[in-house]
Amino acid sequence: MKRKSFVAVACAAAMIASMTSGLTVFAEETADFSGEELSILVSAGWMDNRYDATIERFEDTYGVTVDLQTIPADQYSDLLQSKLATDSCADIFWIQSNPFAIESTIVDPEKYCIDFTGASWEDLMPEARKTSCVYNDKLYGLQIWHNSPEYVMVYNKTLFEENGWEIPSTYAELKDLCAKIAEQGITPWFMPGADGWQHQLAFFQIGGVYEEATPGLYDALNTNQATFADNEKMLEVLNEFKELSDAGYFGEDWIGTDSTNLTNEFGDRNIAMAMANSSYIQQIKDDTGTEDEFGMFLIPLGDNTWYPTNPAGPTMFGYKGTEHEDLVKEFFNFVTTTESLQEILDNSPAYTNVDMNDDAIEQHWLPEEEEFLATVDDSKKSVSVLQTGTKYTNDYWMQFGQDMVAFCQGEMEANDVLANMDTNRAEAAKTVGDANWN
Repeated sequence: MKRKSFVAVACAAAMIASMTSGLTVFAEETADFSGEELSILVSAGWMDNRYDATIERFEDTYGVTVDLQTIPADQYSDLLQSKLATDSCADIFWIQSNPFAIESTIVDPEKYCIDFTGASWEDLMPEARKTSCVYNDKLYGLQIWHNSPEYVMVYNKTLFEENGWEIPSTYAELKDLCAKIAEQGITPWFMPGADGWQHQLAFFQIGGVYEEATPGLYDALNTNQATFADNEKMLEVLNEFKELSDAGYFGEDWIGTDSTNLTNEFGDRNIAMAMANSSYIQQIKDDTGTEDEFGMFLIPLGDNTWYPTNPAGPTMFGYKGTEHEDLVKEFFNFVTTTESLQEILDNSPAYTNVDMNDDAIEQHWLPEEEEFLATVDDSKKSVSVLQTGTKYTNDYWMQFGQDMVAFCQGEMEANDVLANMDTNRAEAAKTVGDANWN
């Protein structure tokens, strides 16, 4: 497999996967594609080396070469847009997709994307994931991603048990718990503000609580019939966040602290809780050797009881201008076989499952994941997180985070944070010609 980098500094290699279904079919197929080259354009970190073995099997099976072009994340979006605009895109390209991203990122999928409607692998994707791959009832993308709990509260279960601390289910309980933890000289809720992208998860991951407070809110936001500004539940959550910040419960200088040392902070018992993915529990144990046990619970700001369901994820598309359309289609077929999906999962360093409708896959759920998931009713998994359930919101993730910091520092009001998001969303809507914002 050939790899290309478009910067002088090496970045984390990313890989995409391909797989086979049966050896008997491939002798004939190999002759058809032998000597061809398949190019793939992807942002660093989206594929990782869990796809290496699969790509190598694809190359060996068909006698082809895969030219993987891995681009640093901060350059990927601009480069992709340039490639599409100049009709020079790779045979396969990726975007971070959600139910609205095809329209806002690719803009004209009929021009740039191969139509996979009716493909054999279409129904392998759960409906929630398929929404990020479909535009105007046509299937354009393939999303192979996990369904682990993403950015919930990870906590030191052993520490909790030793001190008789109970898992909070309301904001009042959370605030009382933080006070008890702080009395022990431990940071209650570690918040890495310097990362720039993590602290706003506390606001966005609880999208269900906003929809529950105002039924139909998501649809109203997506048709410009509602705003973030003046939303009582959103204001409540922002003010709760600031109250915890003012009390020092995020750490003495959370705005200037990053997550570099997070595993050690957990391992050394300097912190009790943090927002993280479920896979982070194993990382804490591997990095620190701690014998403490860890668990998860829902972020309780706004008295939230909703699971952070998220249909978003890295998604691959076939470039319509390719000279190798049949090979592209075969690659998509290849990566969706049971053998390939199992291989991708088995080689994943972080995730314990793959979210596909294939009962033959042996999943690797952690006991902590299974214990946590058993506490959440399925009816509380029906609302997407706010950033991917509403149009144009995720595009201004970093700006919202900056405004949250300014609010906590007393430099702006809570409602101004929300109003800025409305302004930014309106600009994005006008850029893509969304008629609801005319």
